[in-house]
Amino acid sequence: MASNFFLAKLFLILALCPSLVNTGLVSRVAAPLHYVLKDKFDFEYDDARALDIKAEDFWQPVLRASQENPDHYALFKDAAAVVAQLPENNSYIRDAIQSAVSNLQHADETLTAQASENLQLATEKLAHSASGWDGDLSIWTGPEKWLSLAMMLGRRMIGLGYKERLHEQIEQRRAEILPSLRGAGRATHNVLAETREASNKAFDILKYDIYNQDVPKTPDAARRLANRIVEAARETRHGFLEPVMSSVDGLARDVQGENDLPSATVDQALASGVEAEGESIIHATHLTSTEV
Repeated sequence: MASNFFLAKLFLILALCPSLVNTGLVSRVAAPLHYVLKDKFDFEYDDARALDIKAEDFWQPVLRASQENPDHYALFKDAAAVVAQLPENNSYIRDAIQSAVSNLQHADETLTAQASENLQLATEKLAHSASGWDGDLSIWTGPEKWLSLAMMLGRRMIGLGYKERLHEQIEQRRAEILPSLRGAGRATHNVLAETREASNKAFDILKYDIYNQDVPKTPDAARRLANRIVEAARETRHGFLEPVMSSVDGLARDVQGENDLPSATVDQALASGVEAEGESIIHATHLTSTEV
């Protein structure tokens, strides 16, 4: 406790009076203490990096899912063109296309609003380090790092260690994502109903002149459009539900990993990064050999 208090005061002085660094104080006092307490700083590094990794593991999937919104502008434009070219006696097909497009547009609007909310939240959370460290964790690169070390040691002295901070951040993430999940829950029925109705109308278009006698033949352009509407409805359902599932999965990972050691979290992230880099190299090598 005494050593932590002394170091916290020393680092705070260096943060507030960076000119002292040039007087040789660092080399005479702080640097020797750093080597004596190197294991302590290694633990602090693992703690900080693990908190950042946990936060990134939660918010990155939400961010990616919110960015992958389907764009159906071309489909709606083509639908208007097909409707305009339909013969007058194809009134059923015309009405079915217009109804399906209207349903899909309503679902897309809800998806866009929900995705925008999730995207803004995830972007804000990823813009700041969960641990309070930004950038390189070296303690010899400016007053900001000295201040960060002073704050870390201060948290240790009052009993706010890694486990307590992680639990606090898990609770905070849960509180931050729950309003979005509640909003998605209220909108889910509407989105699923609109996309289901759009798909049903599209299937009606495809089978109309097959199961009904003495009706005009459905133009091929309308059939192709109906197939695109079915696929678009599937994309909208997936786009709406994916951020919801990413958030729920993130909450589950937080609970499952709350007792993970910081070093294990860091090692796992490093291993995953090496594995991903290896797969990228193999893929690039395969592409090169194929081109040759």
